[in-house]
Amino acid sequence: MSEPAAASPPREGQASMDGWPAWRRVALGGGGGMFVGMGLGRFSYTAMVPALISSGQLNVLEAGRIGAINIAGFALGALISVPMSVRVGAFRLLTVVAILSVLALTASAVPLGFAWLGFWRGLVGLTAGIIMVLSLALIASTAPSAWRPVAASFVFAGVGLAIFMTGILVPRLLERGLATAWLGLAACGFAAMMLAIWGWRGAPAASTPAPARLGAATPWTWPLRFLLAGYFFFSIAIVPHTLYWVDYLARGLGLGMAEGGLHWSIVGIASALGPWSMAALGLLLGTAWALPLSFITLGLGIGAPLLSGASGVLFLSSVLFGAQPGLSALMAARVRDLADAQHMPRLMRAMILSSAGGAVVAGAVLPQIYELTQSHVLIFAIGGGAMMLGGLLVAPWGGVRR
Repeated sequence: MSEPAAASPPREGQASMDGWPAWRRVALGGGGGMFVGMGLGRFSYTAMVPALISSGQLNVLEAGRIGAINIAGFALGALISVPMSVRVGAFRLLTVVAILSVLALTASAVPLGFAWLGFWRGLVGLTAGIIMVLSLALIASTAPSAWRPVAASFVFAGVGLAIFMTGILVPRLLERGLATAWLGLAACGFAAMMLAIWGWRGAPAASTPAPARLGAATPWTWPLRFLLAGYFFFSIAIVPHTLYWVDYLARGLGLGMAEGGLHWSIVGIASALGPWSMAALGLLLGTAWALPLSFITLGLGIGAPLLSGASGVLFLSSVLFGAQPGLSALMAARVRDLADAQHMPRLMRAMILSSAGGAVVAGAVLPQIYELTQSHVLIFAIGGGAMMLGGLLVAPWGGVRR
């Protein structure tokens, strides 16, 4: 069977079918898709785990395994996103996986144990990987070069908004039971799904199929290879706070769960605002220099507990860690700076697979280090160091090219 011919990318700034600038509508769609696929599909589970364990639906080991299944699904989704979109078209594929994401959240409300929940968490991980790759590829092919950091920020702001909403909504919904909490998340996901489909439908026809042919050579220049390595270390760096931040505050410092919950809400707010602040930095400095500066700033925030447990330091660490979705937005914009639109789906798939690989490595290694040392601070120091190393890798040492 022959492969479909590659479609020509649209002209930058092209208008969509109802007069909206295409890149703005597609970016809003990407934000809605990431809200339901990544924000609710992945991060809502963290807030649900204590209730799942205390209710007897899962034990501690099963809860951890389901988290690993979700990460594996995400990696698989990123891997298959481009071949599938070439065959069925990006808009059609994105619509199907957005619907499946809401279905997975709804099905999670049925208390049928580990295998049932593991299947649906794996599925929603897969849909999140597809949504992330193809949303960023569509945005990169429609947004004017000067506005790419802003366009990508719409996508990752959707993740942050979902994290914030999860932190506020889930504890209240859990008062009425696990099923109510899952169904409440599914209802929010349905609204985001409708926004996503509306936005993706606004993409110019030329950008809706996957732009690159499967056989097309990917231009792996050294700057792109360093970006790939930097994203790997980025994912390692954010795992310590993802796993241990609330535990460190509540148990390690003895501040209690109320203080830990407050800081997680701060993380959610920062996650929603981070993409915009980093987009502004990208517009001011250009992505070539804004990206390594963001890496270094986040590294300081993640490693800050090594220096002090003072309240101001803890607040700063929550804010800077929470802003990390903005770095992913800058990363997507920088990849587009270094490559043509036709190569974006494969490049973003590779970046996301690198990110998933870093998360898997950190998820396997860091808990073992903590088990041996019982030191939260050491884990945060490793995360901060990994982020700093990523910043060195992505810096434009050879000068700003393209």
